[in-house]
Amino acid sequence: MKKALFVDHMFHKKTRSADFFVDILRTGFAVETYYLSPEDQPDVGVLAAAGAADVVILWQMDFLAPVFLSLGKPVIVIPMFDGSGGMPDIHWLFAHKARFFNFSLALNERIRMAGGTSMLLRYFPEAVEEDKLPRFDALHAFFWQRRPDHGVDFKLVDTLLGDELDSLHVHNVADIPGNYTPQPRPDARYRYTHSTWFKDKADYARCLGRANVFIAPRVAEGIGMALLEAMAQGKLVLAHGAPTNSEYISNWLNGILFNKDSPGPIAIRDRAAQMAKLGWRTVVEGRKQWLASHPAILEWIYGAEPGPVIEMDHAAFFKDLWHSYYASLDEYVSFLTRKLALLTQLSELPFDRVLDVIGEAQPAPIAVQSTVRDCDLDTGGLLDLTREDDRFVGKGWSNAEPEWRWAVGYRSELYFSGLDVVRGRVKARFTASSLPNLGKAVQCTILLNEQIVHEGKITPGWSDYRFVFDAGLLRDENHLILCFDKATTLPTDSRMLSVCFKRFEFSAA
Repeated sequence: MKKALFVDHMFHKKTRSADFFVDILRTGFAVETYYLSPEDQPDVGVLAAAGAADVVILWQMDFLAPVFLSLGKPVIVIPMFDGSGGMPDIHWLFAHKARFFNFSLALNERIRMAGGTSMLLRYFPEAVEEDKLPRFDALHAFFWQRRPDHGVDFKLVDTLLGDELDSLHVHNVADIPGNYTPQPRPDARYRYTHSTWFKDKADYARCLGRANVFIAPRVAEGIGMALLEAMAQGKLVLAHGAPTNSEYISNWLNGILFNKDSPGPIAIRDRAAQMAKLGWRTVVEGRKQWLASHPAILEWIYGAEPGPVIEMDHAAFFKDLWHSYYASLDEYVSFLTRKLALLTQLSELPFDRVLDVIGEAQPAPIAVQSTVRDCDLDTGGLLDLTREDDRFVGKGWSNAEPEWRWAVGYRSELYFSGLDVVRGRVKARFTASSLPNLGKAVQCTILLNEQIVHEGKITPGWSDYRFVFDAGLLRDENHLILCFDKATTLPTDSRMLSVCFKRFEFSAA
């Protein structure tokens, strides 16, 4: 039996919320589960564990896909909408060669539009028998106040249902620190109770079991386990209208979708029983489809193919990726942007698609053997950026100033011809300075005719930087693209500035 490494968040070791999926995997694989904790230092032991596995499956740890792809392993990624729904294209491109499972239609389509290969899954728990469904002679609501900082709080529930309920129980245990104690209205018509802890899950289940109305506790969900389990028990479910809530609930048919940003009282008493019954039927039918999908899940994993092993320091890359991801989204994107050479190896995408994710789309390619600009280098192979005629300059530059020219934005383009080096190697030197406001350095990646020829840091203060490349890259007209990981405006200048340049010089090595 093949071996699968299941990489998961340490939090799920306690909640066991991924066990339902691991149980499916165990029918086709010998599964080892490896938990990683964001609060700890990166655990490089997971790399050795991956080395002994036939396939690596990432549950909510989608940012780690390039690590295991670079090891030459088939990789299955299972992201969640609430954690990864807003990630930029470059995040998904680094996982381009992986296969995806998605429990959210919105995220499934997002990844497919970014070029990924994804299979949509729809999970449903087991429903109670019909004779166990609750009555709706009175309305008793349960609300776990988990993320009041996101606007789904006691005040919202009271606004929506305060005039409808006969009782409301609030489990006041937030996922974040702070005092969020509910303040019931003195004139509230419902009986209010609350809890802050339960001795065990059975106590929690008994409290929840007394309710026939359930308010989903979070703005968005990855799967929506709590919502689905409430529907499976025949409760009327109310949730904010965002995935995956909105992908299971058809508003005012099998549940209610509200807008947390513009709430108002809603009347549910007359239709509560009917909507709750339809919600239960949704789960009953969905459960059959979910069970029938298990063989296809295994086949999808079996079909994942390994890529080539990329020669690199995998442990160092894993650590740097880990620290950048948990630092901030900006730091993470900046780190990925500095790894364009690796991205081209991992993704095997057309180069213009790679460039799309770090700036504007690449211009239409220039036909080989055709010169469309007067951009011959000056004597000695000099590309002088202080020339006022802009003969070398494409997109992404300021006007020439007496001693330099600014790169504007995150990407700038240059053109040149007339370098008479037929074979061997070419030496290049350029003089540049990064904007001091951007910190110690700006990462610069330079591409010549769609091939990366230089990656390095440019620091504040004028310095010379050098690189070499194969003369075989040269064309009659040559296209340089310069990419930067930082740019900013100044109080006295609205342009997005990054690095200023004086010149490039080219000669035979």
